[in-house]
Amino acid sequence: MQNSHVQRADPGAASGKLAGIDLLRFASALAVLLWHYQHFSFVANQARDFHTEVQPLFGLLSLFYRYGLYGVQVFWCISGFIFFWKYGQALADKTVDGGRFFLLRFSRLYPLHLISLLLVAAGQVLHASTHSWYFVYRDNSLSSFFLQLGMASHWFFPLTGFSFNAPIWSVSLEVIAYLFFFGFSRLAGVGARATVGALAVLALARYSSDLPLIECLLFFYLGGVLALLDRRSAAWSAVARHGLGALLAVALVGLAGATAAAAIKPEHALFGIVPALVYLMLQYVRPAHAGAQTLFSRLGNLTYASYLLHFPLQLAIALVCGALGCAIPWRSPWLLLGFLGATFALSHVCYHRVELPLQAWIRAWPGLGGTVGRIRRGRFPSVRTPVPGA
Repeated sequence: MQNSHVQRADPGAASGKLAGIDLLRFASALAVLLWHYQHFSFVANQARDFHTEVQPLFGLLSLFYRYGLYGVQVFWCISGFIFFWKYGQALADKTVDGGRFFLLRFSRLYPLHLISLLLVAAGQVLHASTHSWYFVYRDNSLSSFFLQLGMASHWFFPLTGFSFNAPIWSVSLEVIAYLFFFGFSRLAGVGARATVGALAVLALARYSSDLPLIECLLFFYLGGVLALLDRRSAAWSAVARHGLGALLAVALVGLAGATAAAAIKPEHALFGIVPALVYLMLQYVRPAHAGAQTLFSRLGNLTYASYLLHFPLQLAIALVCGALGCAIPWRSPWLLLGFLGATFALSHVCYHRVELPLQAWIRAWPGLGGTVGRIRRGRFPSVRTPVPGA
């Protein structure tokens, strides 16, 4: 990793380089929140009198309401890009051991996951006691609780489905992606041959199977290919770089148009749309102004917390409406704006008051000081969470 000119860049330069990625992270988180807004229409685990088109501000937000669920695939691809960019060569060179790698992942992901899981577990017990059913996700069994406790809620899909704080499912699959990435990088490296070869095998596997894990790994390695392309294209002429950008923009528009016209299924078009979108945002959204870089970075930092806190907040709103004896006014634009504003405000507070302090506390445990010291001196960079889960 130390051999890469990108990874040796100063923090300010790195922030500018990733500004587009930060903005895309935030947009993808917003998309997931809007896709899950339909939860407010649920009675038990079924929507009642729900139509997508009658959701508030539909004319403005229809793209997110219709396709917001695919924000997860964008997160997976961004995660692959960031991990290859930050960790890839260090893992291939075996200069980073497993303990350090997984300590950073654990300290970044687990504290907030545990807090949100406990909040949802308590909220669902209260909801069932007052409504005789659970809110949205009806599987709140002890076995599912322990799977979530181990961040393994979707490892055994389709035997296990959505439960408790269900959005964590995509992060549970990323945990396996981290394991695969760590082992494969140390075994075969992160060069073009190994990365494209892994991608080809995963593409074949996805062709014959629709398991979410295969899809997660495939998008993760698509992100890895983008990291290699980004590194190599730095030496190209401006004409070649912009030519590639133009081709990807045309492909993106063409696939989006074909999807809108129902000529191709969205889940198929995503394999072209997502990497093209990630690459274009990376290359062409690089504000020179430090204020814009800071803004985009702060928006990106809200991603993980918003992903894990939005369902507990929905559950809390359902409990309040139940206590008041009224239905959730899900058609109201004021509920939508309040829900989004509250989610991102809580995420901001959580990131600075909960996530970062707990992360630092875990990394400062006795015996781990060397790892933390290397992070602070820049010899082993810490990855900003690119996904709701990375």
